[in-house]
Amino acid sequence: MKYKILLTVLVCSFITIANAQVTNYQRGLEAFNSGDFEKALKYMEPYAKDSNHCVAQYIIGFCYSNGNVEAANDSLAEHYLLLSSEQHFGRAMGTLAVYYFNNSNNDREMTIKALVWAELAALYDPVQSLASAKDMVRKYMNEEDTKIAEKEIADRKIELDKIEPCK
Repeated sequence: MKYKILLTVLVCSFITIANAQVTNYQRGLEAFNSGDFEKALKYMEPYAKDSNHCVAQYIIGFCYSNGNVEAANDSLAEHYLLLSSEQHFGRAMGTLAVYYFNNSNNDREMTIKALVWAELAALYDPVQSLASAKDMVRKYMNEEDTKIAEKEIADRKIELDKIEPCK
């Protein structure tokens, strides 16, 4: 009898905790979709840190890269956007491309990274293929840098094709 009561209490506790987590995740999505990036950051950060949750990582990266949040942080923005992009999430790839391009300031390496992620975003995400920054980025690159980027695109494509797109 004691074991049945204990088991019942444990099951109820796990269900309550699971429902609370889903609720916080949903709150984070709602906050992000409504433009409340501070609140989205608060609710989504645990999911981005504690798992390979590409959507949460994308949202956190976006929030950190957004100048409208108090906690804006370029290195964390890049970190989370890259984590999400490497899990085959097209929206993160496009945002990462824009992040690199906006921060390139004639930095050759950043411009190459911008093209790599813009091209990959256009390959894997139908929305990104329509609004890709790849053509704009190419205008700022010389032939040598374009070849370097194309090699990296091919290498990353091989790796990304091995995994299922994150949704």
